[in-house]
Amino acid sequence: MMAAGGIIVAGGEFSEWDEKALGELLNVETTREKPLLIAADRGLEHLLKYKRMPDLCIGDFDSVSDPTAAVIKGWEQSGEVEVIRLNPVKDDTDTEAALRLALERTEGDVAVFGGNGRRIDHLLANIHILRIALQRGRQAFLMDAYNRIRLVGQPCSLKRAEQYGKYVSLFPFGGKVSGLTLEGFKYPLAGAELLVGSSLGTSNELVADVGHIDFSAGELVVVESTE
Repeated sequence: MMAAGGIIVAGGEFSEWDEKALGELLNVETTREKPLLIAADRGLEHLLKYKRMPDLCIGDFDSVSDPTAAVIKGWEQSGEVEVIRLNPVKDDTDTEAALRLALERTEGDVAVFGGNGRRIDHLLANIHILRIALQRGRQAFLMDAYNRIRLVGQPCSLKRAEQYGKYVSLFPFGGKVSGLTLEGFKYPLAGAELLVGSSLGTSNELVADVGHIDFSAGELVVVESTE
């Protein structure tokens, strides 16, 4: 499991797996410092369900239930939890606002739970905002029971011992990826171009203890999937 400096719980699907993985990241015995736990809008309802207290919550809160709205109002009055209330008429999503806040207040990786789910538009938006972290030299991950998604702008390696799932898929982000070379994978590549509109990078597998992903230009969406 990655070591997170910040954890965001968004309003998408959230399961018992998410709660268990969240607990592992919050365990101070396995991380140098306790991560900052941020509830993004309706993500607060997930935390309240499992009786977890966020360090802060941010959003316009226009989609939360009445009981959750009452909790938020109580925190605003007592100051027990920091509440950042956003204008519902805005250009960015609550999850983007939460990510920017996490990057400002933490160091290290940022894990986003509840960022995947039935709303494909929200998933696509959340993949796009990973670039905010990349531009700051940071890594942000979208996490669920089946996938771990990140955006990389330079060569990287995957260790089988730390692999999230069986499959690794690579997609170009914002344009072609040049000079793509894969070593230690079932389907290796040497100096290939990965183009928008191609499925070439889908469903590869590690066959070595370490898989190397090398490329000379572009940005890659890396998806590790369990099934």
